[in-house]
Amino acid sequence: MKRIKVAILTVLLSAMCSGMAFAGGLGYVDYERVVETYPYAQTARKNLDSKAMALKQYMFDKEKEYETIQSPVQKQNFQDKVSAELKTKQTEFIREQARVEQEIFNKIRGVANAIMIEQKLDAVISDKAVFCGGVDITDTLIARLKTVK
Repeated sequence: MKRIKVAILTVLLSAMCSGMAFAGGLGYVDYERVVETYPYAQTARKNLDSKAMALKQYMFDKEKEYETIQSPVQKQNFQDKVSAELKTKQTEFIREQARVEQEIFNKIRGVANAIMIEQKLDAVISDKAVFCGGVDITDTLIARLKTVK
């Protein structure tokens, strides 16, 4: 009899604790839509696109320059030089891209965190992880981000 009471008490406590874990609810965000509509992210991505185009233009110019070289030794030296320069430029571009993406993510996460606290949500996750239920805060997040630089 005592074991049954302990078992029932354990089940009841477990049910109460699990019910408390998500007392405020779960928020979710369509991250791709947020990034597409966030003015800062749009500007940052346009800047990255222009840098990518500059890198393509650099390659195009170097190809034309390569075609004008006559000597095989000069061609090889030119290829080695351009290859090293290109690798450096690509590495810089990839670092800049990662830095910008992280900065965008951090700004979005900061605003999402503020909304989570205001709406007393337990967590905010990606909409891709939600099968049903939860609170969609995407529109609120987009509206708030439009005021953040």
